[in-house]
Order: sequence, then C-alpha cells, then structure tokens
Amino acid sequence: MKPITVLLCLLLCLPLCAGCWDMKEINELAIVNLGAADKDPETGKITAYYQVINPSSLSNRPGADKAAVYTFKFEDYSLGRFTKQTTTLMPRRLFMPHMQVLILSERYAKQGIEDMINFVEMSPDRRTNILFLVAESPVETILNSFSPLERMPGRYIRSLLDLSNNGYGFGTPEPIRVKNLVIGLYRKQAMVVPLIRYTSPRPAEVTDRLEDVNIRKQSFLFAGGAVLLQGRMVGKIDFDEKEFYFILNKDVTSTLVTLRVGGGNVDVEADGIRVKRRFRAGGAEYRLRADLRIVNNEQSAAVTIRNMREVEQAFDRYFERKADALFRLSADKGWDLLGLQDHGVKDWRSAKVTFDMRSETSSVGNTNGPLRSEGRN
Repeated sequence: MKPITVLLCLLLCLPLCAGCWDMKEINELAIVNLGAADKDPETGKITAYYQVINPSSLSNRPGADKAAVYTFKFEDYSLGRFTKQTTTLMPRRLFMPHMQVLILSERYAKQGIEDMINFVEMSPDRRTNILFLVAESPVETILNSFSPLERMPGRYIRSLLDLSNNGYGFGTPEPIRVKNLVIGLYRKQAMVVPLIRYTSPRPAEVTDRLEDVNIRKQSFLFAGGAVLLQGRMVGKIDFDEKEFYFILNKDVTSTLVTLRVGGGNVDVEADGIRVKRRFRAGGAEYRLRADLRIVNNEQSAAVTIRNMREVEQAFDRYFERKADALFRLSADKGWDLLGLQDHGVKDWRSAKVTFDMRSETSSVGNTNGPLRSEGRN
C-alpha cells in the first residue's frame, strides 16, 4: 500500500507543475538567439534586429536548410511596439528567453541606454544572464556575417567570453550582464563593457569563406571596452586598460605580460592576483599580491635565483606603472573607474592613490637552462 500511496501523491502534484500547462511547440516559435538595436540621434528612430534560429538547419536530414539563423529588421520610435511589429513579418511567435547576447550600436550607447535597460527589465520572460555588448562596427554588418566554427553569431560571441572565463584566456572578466547595468545606474563608478568590432567593412558571404581561410580578415574581435557612466557611453579604453580595470576592481585574477629582463623577453603569467583596498577621505591604498610563472624565457643567460628576483621586480614595476596610468586616465577624463566616490573619497580626481605590488615566482616553465644558485657551476 505504501508505494501506491506515494504514486497517488505524485499524480496529485502533477497539475501544480506550470510547465505542463504552458507547453509551446517549437514550430510555433521564433527563437531569438541574438538581439541588437541602433538609434538615430537626429530622429530618435530605433532599428531593432532579431536573429532567429532556423530549426530545420540543425537537422541531420539530407536537404536541410543551410542558413542557421535569419535576421529580421524592424524600425519604430518606441521599444514596446516591436513585439507587435514582428507579427507583420514573422510567421511565428517571438520567443526571447533563449537570447544569448544583446548588442547596441556605439551611437545608441552614447545617447544613453536607460530606456533599453528598463524595457528588458520589464519583460516578463526575460533571462537574467543576457550578455551586453557595444558594437564599434555597424550592427547590421555584425549580424549579417557568418561566424567561424559556430554557425550562430550569438553562440559564437558567448562562447568566446565563456572560454575566457574558464581559464582559456587572460584579462577577460565575467561577462557584463543587463542586471549589472541596472546596478551601474545608481553608482558613480564608471562601468566598462566589452566593445566588439568586425574586422571587415562588409559582411562575410559564403564565397568569401570558401576563397579565403584567413579568419581574422572577416571575423568578430573584442577591441577594448566601452566606458559607461550611469547608463551613457562616455568613451573607450584599450584592451590593456580594460584588463587593469577589472583586476583592480577584483573581477579578474590572472594576466599574461611580456617583460624585458636580462636583454631578452620574458613572458610571465600572473595568477591568483589578490587585491586589498583601503579607502580614506584623501585617497586610497592598493596592496596587490600575485604568483608568477615564467612561460617563455628568451634571456641569453640561464635562470638563477637572482634572475628570478629581477623578473619579479620588473613585473612589480610594470604593474604599478600600468595601475597608476589607469588612475591618471580616470582622473583626466572624469571617469571614476576605481569607484573612489562610492567609497567616500573626497575630491577623488586629485586624491592620492598608491599601488604596491609584490609578486613571487612560484614555478618556472620554459627556461634557457637548469635553475641553479648564483656562483654554482
């Protein structure tokens, strides 16, 4: 009797499962993988792009459609009207919960993105981890291009960021999500979001892929970061500056740098970067620690204990110089990239901010010879 009782209880609970009553056939939905928008600063007209997955292209059956996605374009003056607009061209119901990435044009971001944030936040079926990017290239060029190895640009862009976050790259932070932008609206600290660029002035066509295997000529590239201050883009920073922005704000804990030591280049991987910050009314102190690993060594002499200390000192000087340069840039531009105002620092642009990096070499990778003490044969 006990198993029967359990079974009856489970059957009684089934009607409470919302998913049982809200099933939608996949052939009734236009599943959006990537969304983008542009806004004309003169007229205020918004151009919205929806990149919809073509389910039949994912089939293994012979004769399946080749296009993995279709890009739909609509124009209007109000974000709330686009769902209605899609019914004039899409034969299926717009379905946004699977959208991977939201891309806004540079000129849209410069006008302010508060309207887009509010629209996304009010959507009842939105996902909380949509990645937000700013496009340095025309949005239409990016969406109408083929991406290498991944057939869908939205998945391609997300995979690039995910791989970087899983340790396959250096200097790329946890992707900026729309929910992070909401927090940024109420802070004085400037935010940095990935800036994406297409390496060709025109979209990549199928024939281009067949005739040219140099992917870098026609592909997506992350080109530094867009600086947003309370929801409005105010400038750009390069890749290195973006990297130090995220390190000093404790979002990134690893990097790879090339140093000049002993007459040759030394590639050093810094991992486990720890940042301790102390704020006061007149400024801030940053104490940083890092574990180093030499991954490539082009010095003429063999690595010694003394030489390792020279590498550490060179790294410390390099890091402190780059960190100070980022603060100077922040003060000159009026972008509080370090969030000093939010931590009670008065007159932050002229505040005294110091950086103290102390690194330690924990392992040696590629060397020119065996590790030995000074003076030993």
